[in-house]
Amino acid sequence: MIEIILYLISGIFIGSIAGLFGIGGGLLIVPVVTYSLVYFHHVSFDIALLSGVSTSLASIIFSGIVASITHIKNKNFDMGIFRRFMWGVLFGSLVIGFFLKQIPTEIIKTCFIFYTFLAAYKIIKQQTGVRQKKFPAELICQSIGAIFATLSGLIGIGGGTLFVPYLLSKNIMPKLAVGIASVLGLFIGIGSSCAIFFAAETTEMNHMVGYIYLPAIVFLTLPSLLFVKLSATWLLSIPDTTIKKAFAALLVVIGILMLINPY
Repeated sequence: MIEIILYLISGIFIGSIAGLFGIGGGLLIVPVVTYSLVYFHHVSFDIALLSGVSTSLASIIFSGIVASITHIKNKNFDMGIFRRFMWGVLFGSLVIGFFLKQIPTEIIKTCFIFYTFLAAYKIIKQQTGVRQKKFPAELICQSIGAIFATLSGLIGIGGGTLFVPYLLSKNIMPKLAVGIASVLGLFIGIGSSCAIFFAAETTEMNHMVGYIYLPAIVFLTLPSLLFVKLSATWLLSIPDTTIKKAFAALLVVIGILMLINPY
């Protein structure tokens, strides 16, 4: 019962930040699922962590669908920019999904922490009214998409903490950056989850499909969907400067949490 309550509370918070910032909430889902499996079900930490990451990536599919539909409906999406990263994102998410279990996380985790603080600094210092910077060649954009998807899949996140700061650096409007990142995150969730499902070893634990823990999907992800839709709509009424400051603050918090998290 305590486990279910924990999932429900976490789901409300995750849904809110997913709609507002275009992220999947994985940096909360991963530790919540991991430690619930360790403490409530006595699963080994390695398997619990792998399940936490896999469950987080699967949950992104559900929250990503709701957020993407809402952003597209609100005309908060640009197909041209999305296509610049789409194939790279699919490639990176499939690769990390197949090889997730074999890849050591410490170096990439350190790089990710460094990126969160650097991105937060750039967002705060970014000047407004500057002429929009051009995107690099499409091959480079697809490569960036593959790298971001790989990093996101390794840690179990939707990629918003990587894509939004990058798009903001190109002077893409904050609301539009969040909308694009939401759809890219959906592709990360779909690609990595499919790859993990086919590459996963059989586990003896009940309610586990591959490494995806079904009770967390039901009690954590599904309640969050209502708040994803609500917060994606709230986004339209929030000033751009407030969104940028809030996102920068969120990046700092995520960086600190990654520093203190034992995994």
